[in-house]
Amino acid sequence: MVHNLILDDLSVYGAEFTLRNGKPACLLIHGLCSGPILMRELGEYLYKDGHTARGILLPGHCMNMGGLSPESHYNWSEKVESEYHKLTDTYKEVVVIGFSLGALLTLQLAAKYPIKKMILMGIPIFLVREYLPMSSLIKLCKNFTRKVRTWRRKCYMESEAYSGYLYHPVDTYYSLQAVDDVLKIIETVKPRLQDIKSSALVIHSQKDGVAAPASARYVLKNLGSADKQLVWLNQSHHYMLSGGEKSIIFDAIKNFLR
Repeated sequence: MVHNLILDDLSVYGAEFTLRNGKPACLLIHGLCSGPILMRELGEYLYKDGHTARGILLPGHCMNMGGLSPESHYNWSEKVESEYHKLTDTYKEVVVIGFSLGALLTLQLAAKYPIKKMILMGIPIFLVREYLPMSSLIKLCKNFTRKVRTWRRKCYMESEAYSGYLYHPVDTYYSLQAVDDVLKIIETVKPRLQDIKSSALVIHSQKDGVAAPASARYVLKNLGSADKQLVWLNQSHHYMLSGGEKSIIFDAIKNFLR
């Protein structure tokens, strides 16, 4: 059933899912101020292609539409590691698929464990612009406010979990503390890229206004993987999984997993 109203039920945005099929299993990690629903269509596509798909909810997300608490730090990495180990207890091979913040957490995981394959979508090594001093800007902004308004888009999705319109990102505000935590993850990941040997598929949009396209080029250049490839999208915004190039993304992932 298609709903004409925009989804405002956070329990739907934040619902984790496990679609059990064959192997390898795929761990799907959403981005900042979003939820597992962002990864649901991809999860169902992977399931129909013979994979097990597990979509997780990162701590602090989908609790209220106002955004993550400005006072809190969240251990996103611990959640990702825990879910990864649960899958490796059952499946010999686990592919890790991350979008935005989820892509950074995927790299963190790959720097620590021998992941065979990983997929990085919209990875924000550089936020907004390549040479923008984001850390200094966040520090300055913290003197005046604890959060900034997001630019929410109305997107359409069609899945077994929900068919209709929803918001991406879910939250109306970004917590500056959460953005600062993302920047710290970026700084821990960049010097480790050369040590990561996982086969990698990087998917990025030339029109991404959140994660500068230079991010994808930087990852491809510095990643220590022998098998790495980059797929460019030409029309999508940052939330590529809600755009008109989904079929390109899904086909690229399907081919990469063969």
